[in-house]
Amino acid sequence: MNVPAYTITRKPVKYTRIRVLPPDGRVVVSAPRHVSERDIDAFVRDKADWIAKTQSRVAELPPRLTPGPEAERMRARIRELAPPLVEYWSDRMSLEPPSIGYRIMNTRWGSCNALKRRINLAVSLGGMEEDLLEYVVVHELVHLRVSNHGPQFKAMMDLYLPDWRAKRRRLNGR
Repeated sequence: MNVPAYTITRKPVKYTRIRVLPPDGRVVVSAPRHVSERDIDAFVRDKADWIAKTQSRVAELPPRLTPGPEAERMRARIRELAPPLVEYWSDRMSLEPPSIGYRIMNTRWGSCNALKRRINLAVSLGGMEEDLLEYVVVHELVHLRVSNHGPQFKAMMDLYLPDWRAKRRRLNGR
């Protein structure tokens, strides 16, 4: 079996990692400095089926959102929808509502800075169903309490939004 084309980035990391990047599906491997190219080739070869499937999925993604009228329409909608959701869920979680930012993000749906008590939401969420925006809001608010995606994070998500896994699949399947 052929080894898919890839580029290597040597980093002070523990494990070798493969990423398939939009919009063109190029393959990037991050590897520890001590791992040989032969071992990296074998690792990539073993993951060839996964790489091909992921490249197909990446090829079907909508084009990246760029500044312009469409982004501004989505930004206006999310600015209208997000604050009541943040207020509602902050109250349910007994949190002081954080400040909210809206950004064009091409690799994430949201982010959280717990120290600054700020969440950022992807503008593109303004073009999606409200329950998916709600999932991202709850996800980021839970990060105000739990910084990682470990068992405690999952337990809190289960408590507040029991169907969060299905919503995450729908959102990431886009």
